[in-house]
Amino acid sequence: AAATLSPVSLSDSAHPVGLLLFGGHDDVSYLSNVWLFDARTAAWTMLLRHSAQAAVASVRPDARGGHSAITHNNSSEVVIFGGSADDRLLNDVLSFSVRTHQW
Repeated sequence: AAATLSPVSLSDSAHPVGLLLFGGHDDVSYLSNVWLFDARTAAWTMLLRHSAQAAVASVRPDARGGHSAITHNNSSEVVIFGGSADDRLLNDVLSFSVRTHQW
């Protein structure tokens, strides 16, 4: 299945160490999964899985695709903006901590 994602480069002391991916679409529904690709080991790790219960229990962005993402604070935070889901345009801004895996 194809997915639309916004990769964000993570670096440590000016060296790339990985990519963070959030959201996307898998041809069935929009997603709010968070994945980390570690460039040192060439391995993917799912940090957060999309779940309706998790979205209700904590502050986390709605599932989406077509959003923008940038790093902040020396790659320790990823800021997500906008996107779309289910014929809705989103206009929110949220921050994800790479260290704690919390929104």
